[in-house]
Amino acid sequence: MQGFLIKKITDEIKLKAAVTAAALSLCALHFSPALSSVSLLIFFAGLLALSEKVGFSTHKQLIYFSLLWCLSQLLIQFSFGFDAESSRKLLLRLPLFLLPLLWCFNPRVSRNFLFTLILLAGLIHTWIGGASVLNYLVHYRFLNQMVLESKPLPLFSSVYHIEFSLIMAIVSLLQLSFLRFSELIWQRRLMTVSLLVNLVSLHILSARTGILAFWLGAPFLVGVIQLPDWFKGPRKWMLLIIPLLLVFAIPSLRNRIINTIDDITAIKQDSNLSDKSFGRRWEAWKVASDVILQKPLIGSGFSGVESEMQLGFEKKQSYLPVTDRIQPHNQFLELALQTGIITTLLFVILLIFMFMHFRRTANYTGLAVLTALAASMFFESYLERQSGVAVFVVSLFFVLFAEKKE
Repeated sequence: MQGFLIKKITDEIKLKAAVTAAALSLCALHFSPALSSVSLLIFFAGLLALSEKVGFSTHKQLIYFSLLWCLSQLLIQFSFGFDAESSRKLLLRLPLFLLPLLWCFNPRVSRNFLFTLILLAGLIHTWIGGASVLNYLVHYRFLNQMVLESKPLPLFSSVYHIEFSLIMAIVSLLQLSFLRFSELIWQRRLMTVSLLVNLVSLHILSARTGILAFWLGAPFLVGVIQLPDWFKGPRKWMLLIIPLLLVFAIPSLRNRIINTIDDITAIKQDSNLSDKSFGRRWEAWKVASDVILQKPLIGSGFSGVESEMQLGFEKKQSYLPVTDRIQPHNQFLELALQTGIITTLLFVILLIFMFMHFRRTANYTGLAVLTALAASMFFESYLERQSGVAVFVVSLFFVLFAEKKE
C-alpha cells in the first residue's frame, strides 16, 4: 500500500513537471529560445516517463496517422540525404516527429493547477504585449505608417511577428476556455483582465494572421465560456460592440484593413506587387504550385525548397526583384515542396481526424485551437520555425485537458 502511494505521488510530480515544462517552453520563446528548447525536451521526457498511462484505444487513428505522416517525411528525405540545412530542419521539427506521444497520453491533473499555469502564461504575454503597446503609443505616427507599408510593429519579443500574433491568439483562446476552471472570484477577475489586455494587444500589434486565427477559433467557445457577472445581461452586447469599436479606434488595425484591401485590389488589377505583403504571397503561391507539379511525389527535400523556388521565379519570368521574392508562406505548399503531395495529404487527413476527434469528445477548446492553427497555415509556414513548432505541439497538448472523458 505504501509503495502504491509513493508511486502515485511520484507520477503526479512527473505529470505536473511535464505540464509546467510545456507552459514554460511557450513563454520562454519570447526571451530565450534555448530555455524553450530545454523545456520542450523536459516536457517530452515527462511524457515518456508516464508512457504507461496511455489512452491508446481512444486516440488510435491519431496515433497511426501521426506516425505515418512523420515516417513518410523521413523516408522521402533519406532519398535526398542529409546536409547541414536538412539536418537543422530535422532537429527543428523533432517535436513534430514526437507528436504521436501526445495521443498516447491520458492527462489527469487538477483543473486548479491547469488554471494557474494558463493564468501565469497569460500574464507573461500581458506583460510583453502591454509593453509593446506602450512603445507603439509613444511612436504611433511613425509606426502607423510602417503598417501601411506592410512592415511589422516592434515587439519586446525575439519571436518573429507573425508567430507572435499566432501565439497571442492561441494564448487568448486558452484563457477564454480555461476561465471556467477556477471557482475563486479574484483569480477569474485577474484572468479576465489579462485576457482583455491580450486581446487589445493582439489587435493593435498583431499581424493579420493572428487576428484571423483568433476570430475563426473563438466561435467554437461560445457554448463553454463563463463570463464574469459584469458581462452578463444587457452588457453582453459589449462583446460584439468592442471589436467593432476597435476597428475604428485603433489606427494600426484600421491601417491593416486598408492595407489588405489595397493588396487585393492590386492583385485584381495585375499591378506591381513588390511592396504588397499579401501580393508577394500570391506570386509565391503561384510559383510554388508550378514547382510542386514538376516533382509531385517526393518534392525537393528539406533543403531544396529555396533554390527550387528561385528557379521557379526565373522560369515564370517574374517581375519581382530577387529581394522581394519570398518563400511560400503557406504550410501546405511548403510541405508539398519539401516531401511531396502524399505527405501533405497525410497531414491534411491528420488535421481532419483531429477535428473529428475533438468534435466527438465535445472538446470545444480543441476545435477552437485547431481551427486557429489550421487557418494560420494558409498564410504562414510557421512549422518551419522553432516558435511555430512549439505553439503547435504545446497548444494541442493543453486542449486534451478540456476533453470530455467517456
